[in-house]
Amino acid sequence: MREEVKFMVKVTGATAYMAVSGRPTYLNCRCAADFLNAVLEKGCTHVVLDFANCTGMDSTFLGMIAGIALKLNKTGGDVTMLNLNERNRELVDNLGIFKLVKIGESQDQTGGASELQCSGSASYANILGAHENLIEADSSNLSKFEDVITFLKKDGDLYK
Repeated sequence: MREEVKFMVKVTGATAYMAVSGRPTYLNCRCAADFLNAVLEKGCTHVVLDFANCTGMDSTFLGMIAGIALKLNKTGGDVTMLNLNERNRELVDNLGIFKLVKIGESQDQTGGASELQCSGSASYANILGAHENLIEADSSNLSKFEDVITFLKKDGDLYK
């Protein structure tokens, strides 16, 4: 049985908040990526992600976060990841994402948030982009994801 994932979101001024519950993966993170890209387009310069209720995450979701952080870092903005459990912090450290984001602990800041309605998994292009973001974040990730990237570039069009 797949674990349910929920994304609770709100925007206050130039800050977008997202609380993540469950385990976000390539199967269920498309709406989170769409939300974050939309708020960046509307001028948000700060993204706060709360992982207090996040039980784990995959490389596609982490690559999506890396991509948002890379975009914001180029314009003087930032991403803050809050309340990472030990395993999630290990993933963030091992993939070099800690170089792109602020890490902290905080109380829930998503009072008055709305739940994103999610449907559909990430496209092959989204998955490819997420893994390319991880390599941009830390070049040592190339050896970890080279096969995934090669597959998606070579054969991904067959599965669209």
